[in-house]
Amino acid sequence: MTGMQVTAVGMLWFRNAAQYAEYLALFEDAHVLPKTFSRWHKLATDMYESQIRKGMVVVKAEATPDEFRAWCSANGHRFNAEGRMKFGAFKAYEKLVKSHPVYVDK
Repeated sequence: MTGMQVTAVGMLWFRNAAQYAEYLALFEDAHVLPKTFSRWHKLATDMYESQIRKGMVVVKAEATPDEFRAWCSANGHRFNAEGRMKFGAFKAYEKLVKSHPVYVDK
């Protein structure tokens, strides 16, 4: 089975309304996101479940705003949609490496 790859999608996942508010204060593009945590959670859950139904591996990338901020700063990303996507991808990769180290290129 040489050449097989495991691909995962990471979604930055907010734990609760208080954390969501912290992130909104941080994001440069907060205006493109739902104003309330409950609305965001509904949309994000629908997207998560849709990707799962399509056979994707989806990682809920939970992190504190400080962790997200530090990672973006260290990796040259802004606090916006692109930064969220890159961070989600990083967290998905990190989770795959921890749970399936055999798939990591050496």
